[in-house]
Amino acid sequence: MRRRLLVVLAALVISGAFVWRYQSELIGIGARWYLDRVAAREASTGDVAGRRALLVRVHRLLLMPPPPDAMVPELFDFVTLLSYRVATGAISLNWAAYLYSNHERDLVRDRPEGTPPHTHEELEAELEKDAVFFALRKRPDVPGVRFGDLIGGGQSYTVEEIEKAEREGRRLDLR
Repeated sequence: MRRRLLVVLAALVISGAFVWRYQSELIGIGARWYLDRVAAREASTGDVAGRRALLVRVHRLLLMPPPPDAMVPELFDFVTLLSYRVATGAISLNWAAYLYSNHERDLVRDRPEGTPPHTHEELEAELEKDAVFFALRKRPDVPGVRFGDLIGGGQSYTVEEIEKAEREGRRLDLR
């Protein structure tokens, strides 16, 4: 019985260490898997509501107007392909915003009706070409997205807290 318990404990420790070590990659795989499922579910019905809702949030963060429905499938596929690279830290959020906004701008300029849509392979090739052109590489000091980032492990301040600190002449800890 003790040997079994020891083996189970050792397996849990090893798997926990594996998950901890590769958490960014697992988050990226999970994000891509989830986004692929959303796209597959909506592609079978012809609906774009879920994909559009996600892209509206992305566009709001980038201070861009919402995308037309004709462009939603391709832009969602582009976000899906970016998700793993961002989660692992291979592409920073700043570069992801730049690549996405450029792709969207080019799509509006060249194919305003969204046709013909680019395939996954074409979008992946575009991302790879951009990564090579801009020399985008994972920085060794950037771990990528961690589980703590997803559950709100970082310190943030509200606008009210910042304004109050300014009125009181206090400096906020920005580490």
